[in-house]
Amino acid sequence: MRAWVAVAFGLWFGVGCTVPSAEQVAVERLCAGRGAQALDGVLRADPKACDRGMELTVQSTGFKPGCVRVTVGTPDGSRSASTLVSGRPSTVAGNTLRVGVQLSEAWKGNLRLGAEAFEQTCDAVAVTKQSLDAAPAAKGRVSQVRLELAATDADDDGYVATSSGGTDCNDANAAIHPGATERCDGVDDNCVNGEEDALDDRTWYIDQDGDGYGGSALKTCTRPTGTLSEGGDCNDANASIHPGRSEFRCDGQDDNCDGTADEGLPILTWYRDADGDEYGDVTQAVSGCAPPSGHVAKPTDCNDADATIHPGVAELLDLKDNNCNGAINERLYPGPRMFSALETNFAITAAGTLWGWGINRSHQLGDESDHSYPKYIFASEVEDVTTLAVGETHILALRQDGKVTSWGSDGHGELGHGFQGGESPPAQIPGLEDVTALAAGMFHSVALKRDGTVWGWGDNTEGQLGDGTTYERRLAPVQARGMTGVIAIAAKSFHTIALRADGTVWLFSDEGAGGIPAVIPGLTGVVAIESAYSRKVALKADGSVWQWDGFAGPVPTQVPNLSAVTAIAAGGAHVLALKQDGTVWAWGRNGSGQLGDGTTQEREVPVQVTGLSDVATLAAGNDHSLAVKKDGSVWSWGFNAHGLIDDSGMDIYVPKRIAGSGDWN
Repeated sequence: MRAWVAVAFGLWFGVGCTVPSAEQVAVERLCAGRGAQALDGVLRADPKACDRGMELTVQSTGFKPGCVRVTVGTPDGSRSASTLVSGRPSTVAGNTLRVGVQLSEAWKGNLRLGAEAFEQTCDAVAVTKQSLDAAPAAKGRVSQVRLELAATDADDDGYVATSSGGTDCNDANAAIHPGATERCDGVDDNCVNGEEDALDDRTWYIDQDGDGYGGSALKTCTRPTGTLSEGGDCNDANASIHPGRSEFRCDGQDDNCDGTADEGLPILTWYRDADGDEYGDVTQAVSGCAPPSGHVAKPTDCNDADATIHPGVAELLDLKDNNCNGAINERLYPGPRMFSALETNFAITAAGTLWGWGINRSHQLGDESDHSYPKYIFASEVEDVTTLAVGETHILALRQDGKVTSWGSDGHGELGHGFQGGESPPAQIPGLEDVTALAAGMFHSVALKRDGTVWGWGDNTEGQLGDGTTYERRLAPVQARGMTGVIAIAAKSFHTIALRADGTVWLFSDEGAGGIPAVIPGLTGVVAIESAYSRKVALKADGSVWQWDGFAGPVPTQVPNLSAVTAIAAGGAHVLALKQDGTVWAWGRNGSGQLGDGTTQEREVPVQVTGLSDVATLAAGNDHSLAVKKDGSVWSWGFNAHGLIDDSGMDIYVPKRIAGSGDWN
């Protein structure tokens, strides 16, 4: 049996075995990735089969590529394949790469072979490429193809000259090329941004504000224009901030760049702003040059628990003082704003124009004689008026820009023009700006500024200006001492009262601390104030009304039988109160029927004004009263001479309409 197997094996080996041809061997080696000679790379065009191929020789002239991409495809681009080959040849000397391209029967027709060279690595810059079209080898055969790539690397540093598509900025010096170490030698050693990245560069400081102190640093080999060798400027956008100077402002900033802010500056007062509306609580004050976190400079927030309530917001019909100006639900209806004193009436229309009528004793109405009917006055001198303060014989007008115009009698400097005596036409008060409210007494004037401070001028014999003195008069505005966070003011005769945002009321007089404002004891929660000759009146947030002095005594007492009040107005010796239901109630003297109850009987318990409803605002003269209804019509009652109410010359005991809505527009 062993013999049979041996014979059979010998017969098979001698008879059935054939020697492969050279072409077959070449194809087998190529498909195995070896080639006739050692290959630097293999491109497998068909990953499923290989029965023929090409040996592509890529010759690089003038440079040594770091990587070569070899591609094969159809000329129309419908099929393609590629591979990346390292630029370091394995067996062939010189700059030659051999790449085997494995093909199958699927690749028919002419083929386009291509080679693209890169500097250094396969993700570097492509510097040159070539392609040619050739017929594929027949099945079982390997054809030879050659491509030549040319570029310039004259200094043989592995980087092609920029003129030849590469990145070498100096192809005559092998030490200069991308990746080289940059030095401060006047040469761009690494071909990137000149010498900006030099390792041995120097630090220079930009003096942007020209104050002789550098701020931001930059590193370069040579000194740029506008830079210094020394820094230290902590704010190079402001020439007033630099080392060596003193702190000059209280802003939490380091003006002299010594690491400490505001040293040596005055200490100021800041107020807690709990609701974040930029207005603080006057009762929560701290001292410091710069505000602590959560504190602001403006102490005029009348409700620091509600960010929707603060000065400057729109008033709402909600029985709250939304804008912290000492009034509730004001200016929500059409119609003029009414003002009166003694025997003269004034009206401000929605357009900011001023109308007046009545006695013209000190030319409050202009150069003409008395006006027995409403007339547009000071058309060019007094414009854009927002509110008035009417004294005995002088007038103050607040304009939309926060400045104040005054006119009339000036016997005590009450006009604030810097002199006294005689009468003056309308003129702006010098140096008085950012005003939000005004008040006028008999011979003195008071202004409330947006920052909550109070300023006064004119007669001061009874300390009514609050400056801590009883100087006879002040011809220019002086600041009331210790008054901050004020939101409303009122004046009459020879006194002034002020309402702070915390709901307390303060009196300016020569009582107590010699002209320094003093708080009215026991009176809190106040939202509005008014003053008559003989009494002072306060409206609380709960709708109750309180009064003191004169008939009421020196201690505030609650006005009886009166609640749900939203506004008050005071005349010479009588008071008006507007209730939530739109009715008006009055008390005090009534000799001319100014209480509007149809009688002339004096009342210390409020009585309802007869036949008057849907009222929006109130005003009071010395012995007469005014009301504007929600429809914009104007009503009046009480003393009637010089056309104050009508031309009858007889006092009016119950309200009478004197103007319809829009009559004075």
